[in-house]
Amino acid sequence: MDFDGFEKLIYHHEKIVKIRGDRPQFPVHITLSLGNYCNHKCRWCTVFAHQEGDIRHADADRILGFLDKGKARGLAAVGYVGNGEPTAYPGFDAFTTRVHEMGLEQGMFTNGYLLHRHMEAVLSYFTYVRISLDAGSTPVHDAMHVVNGHFDRIIANVREIIRRRRNSLPTVGIQYVTHHENLDDLPRAAALASELQVDYLNVKPVFNWGGGRVPDRIPANNLKPEELDRAVAEIRAQYETRSFKIQYKPFQIEAVAADSNILRYGRCVAGFFNLSLYETGVLVACGPHRVEVGTVDDSIEEIEARVMELTKSLDLSNCPAACRYHPLNHIVDTVLHPEHGREYHKNFL
Repeated sequence: MDFDGFEKLIYHHEKIVKIRGDRPQFPVHITLSLGNYCNHKCRWCTVFAHQEGDIRHADADRILGFLDKGKARGLAAVGYVGNGEPTAYPGFDAFTTRVHEMGLEQGMFTNGYLLHRHMEAVLSYFTYVRISLDAGSTPVHDAMHVVNGHFDRIIANVREIIRRRRNSLPTVGIQYVTHHENLDDLPRAAALASELQVDYLNVKPVFNWGGGRVPDRIPANNLKPEELDRAVAEIRAQYETRSFKIQYKPFQIEAVAADSNILRYGRCVAGFFNLSLYETGVLVACGPHRVEVGTVDDSIEEIEARVMELTKSLDLSNCPAACRYHPLNHIVDTVLHPEHGREYHKNFL
């Protein structure tokens, strides 16, 4: 099963049953931002504006108290992704230890530079770690992440995780966000990822919509779908194996090229599966629209009710072309409305 796909919905069929019955529910996953400080300044960063000005860190006890209440309502996992670099959070090890003690799974998107400081926590508590590398060499990494010589340490950290992990956990992936300025380095990154023996390389485009790019920091991405298709096909042919996968979602770049969502459905149900929790304590059910559904100080019942209201009222015509939850919504819609699945010859198993 694809680490990055939504086929894993089969493990959460009870949530689809509740959606069908119009019953409120708490999500299975929280995307958590521990702070807005980042030691990299990636030129396409979607939250660059939130990293300027005062540095903010999450109140650990306040956030942990909320996660504990969520656990009682079905929360199963926490993914550290947000306004800043998770491993730069003061008390990262202590925080992740307490989350582990709650019985919640943990995963993380990280630039990888500080992983050596938290190796024991990562190896002991984490289900997955994805490193945002976006380069296959120091010069390109320096240019894309606006740093000075971080590449070698990141690679050394990845080697250490792979060397010391047990039973193939944590899963380790490398992410490569492609732009016409770094496309030529993709084969080097694929070769390196293969040599490192990570589990996958995830390839996606830099998006030109929704704050995914600050115009004075990087020009609009002029990659054409066929260019990225060809580049991915070439590295797959050379490097992909049973144990090393190259993940790529053509619908993303096709949707961006079309400037519209190319997957059909009538309701966004993403809030039933994931909420984003920011260092301020604010909960967001729709990241692209920044739709808040409360704070960690609100009751779980209030939050669930607001999520339910949002899933019924969100105007899908304003959704960004390549929102990562388009496939999830499409699958749920097809399950709940079997007539929408006729094109898939659903009964020919």
